[in-house]
Amino acid sequence: MFPFGLLTSNALFTTVSNAQFLPSQVPYTSENVVEGKRAAKQALQQRLGLETAVLPLVGIITRLTHQKGIHLIKHAIWRTLERNGQVVLLGSAPDPRIQNDFVNLASQLHSTHGGRARLCLTYDEPLSHLIYAGADLILVPSIFEPCGLTQLTAMRYGSIAVVRKTGGLYDTVFDVDHDKERAQAQGLEPNGFSFDGADAAGVDYALNRAISAWYDGRDWFNSLCKTVMEQDWSWNRPALDYMELYHAARKIT
Repeated sequence: MFPFGLLTSNALFTTVSNAQFLPSQVPYTSENVVEGKRAAKQALQQRLGLETAVLPLVGIITRLTHQKGIHLIKHAIWRTLERNGQVVLLGSAPDPRIQNDFVNLASQLHSTHGGRARLCLTYDEPLSHLIYAGADLILVPSIFEPCGLTQLTAMRYGSIAVVRKTGGLYDTVFDVDHDKERAQAQGLEPNGFSFDGADAAGVDYALNRAISAWYDGRDWFNSLCKTVMEQDWSWNRPALDYMELYHAARKIT
């Protein structure tokens, strides 16, 4: 289930509805997504002790397992910092060895890039909502992902998903440069950035385009935030499709 509950109204789909997880000045709709996300970013930066700066912020909210592409996550963190962005990771690993590896990485990053990187190696639902709201980009580089809710939650908050083309990530994220026809066939507008390979070059291809779009085409990027926030990923359309199939089957029998 979505963290917002099962949604049944298109009107609800344009609003960040879990306001209890966000500071009082932050809740926003698709109509004021730019102002809302700006306030959320500042709140996130202040909460985590990051520089209160106008920089692209990449959020990563995940379990730290091999399925989630932890080697790609590590690379993306360094790539974001190289592009003068900020990065926030929230997640923990069931494997103590992986958890300890990220503890060491966090110690390194907080020492060398304390104003632009923060790794929160725990489970924290309220913080996850603030990251979704405050991030410009949400990275989901899964090796496999049957469905995936992270990218859908990101879009509810007007954050742009950067994903690997696999499973449900491929089904719901349409690359702005390569998937216009595929999106049109689904009655949608392109809504994110994606890559094929499970390697550093793949992550770089999608992440660099996304960060460059933030730097070089802010008006276009902001319009994309509005677009993704208004896309309907509830059960509305699938339910209607099932009803049409049911009535068609009745006519056949």
